Amino acid sequence: MKIVVDENIEFCKEAFEQFGEVSLTHGRKITNELLKDASILIVRSITNVNKELLDGTNVKFVGTATIGTDHLDKEYLDQNKIKYTSAPGCNSYAVTEYVLTTLAYLANLYDFELNQKSIGIIGYGNIGKKLTYSAKAIGMKVLVNDPPLLRENFDYDFAALEDVLQCDIITFHVPMNKKGIDKTFHLLDHEKISVLKPGTIVINTSRGGVVDNKALLDRIQNKNDIISVLDVWESEPLLNQKLLQKVFIGTPHIAGYSYEGKVNGTTMIYDELCNFLNQEKMWKPKLKEIENSKLTIDKSDNFNKFLSDITKQIYDIQKDSNSLKELVNVDTSSLAENFDKLRKNYNLRREFNNYFIPSENLTPNQKDILEKLRFNLA
Repeated sequence: MKIVVDENIEFCKEAFEQFGEVSLTHGRKITNELLKDASILIVRSITNVNKELLDGTNVKFVGTATIGTDHLDKEYLDQNKIKYTSAPGCNSYAVTEYVLTTLAYLANLYDFELNQKSIGIIGYGNIGKKLTYSAKAIGMKVLVNDPPLLRENFDYDFAALEDVLQCDIITFHVPMNKKGIDKTFHLLDHEKISVLKPGTIVINTSRGGVVDNKALLDRIQNKNDIISVLDVWESEPLLNQKLLQKVFIGTPHIAGYSYEGKVNGTTMIYDELCNFLNQEKMWKPKLKEIENSKLTIDKSDNFNKFLSDITKQIYDIQKDSNSLKELVNVDTSSLAENFDKLRKNYNLRREFNNYFIPSENLTPNQKDILEKLRFNLA
């Protein structure tokens, strides 16, 4: 049995060699010809799995080690009785911690109190739930919008989108739906961007098309009065270089790139493939030892500086942004290649629950917040 696997999936060979011959390749270079004699395909979000890719092949199982599935043509897969599966929630802590690190960085930089800010969370899935819990732990006012769950009478006091858009911070955690009642393509369009109040922080870690990139650029160019943080971009990897230059923070679709998140994604697909093939689950990932798990802190009554100092020891988001912004002036012919290189060579972050913080100088409130954010107190 031949298994074609995206080479950038964690444990890409070890996890799947139990089932047969593993062929590793770049996700953007997986072709119909390459799959002619393959039975299993394991991808990430950069590979569009559709008739063009699979027609005439023997592929019977498609796994995507990602939380999103908009790159899968589900109708085609269903019609051709091809099993497909994804890894929902695999990197939800990673994305949550990316957002929290961003907010701590901005609060310290602009000297505002997080617990005096409102945050609008659009999408109450695996990430939205975790971010809601964390934001409330910090003391923020949280508004959540999720129309599908509202229609299902989900037990949460959801807010209208127009109210969420008036929050101090707006962050998107929705799938990409290009049509239908729950269309999310250009969910933040020209009209909605125009109603954002000056100083609004806009964070998009979901899919690039959820925010109309041209409309966002127009608002920044015309008024320059909102703070934009983009991890995802329309037309990736050929992102809008003018927008990249203007956003406050820009990163190359790596919000979910924690080591644990990557391993979770591989494990979930491996388990599903074992079930599909009715094989015993023999592989278990052995995680790398973490270096410098004990964080250093200075006693501070300024919680924003305190949290910023802690999170920066784990993840320097400004460094990632600076690396991506080096692509502002590169020739478009090499833009995609450089964007992908940043992702391929990314130094995977470790999640908060790997780290220990000395507790002797912490206030009870600080201890409570840090434990709710999954830090360990030493």
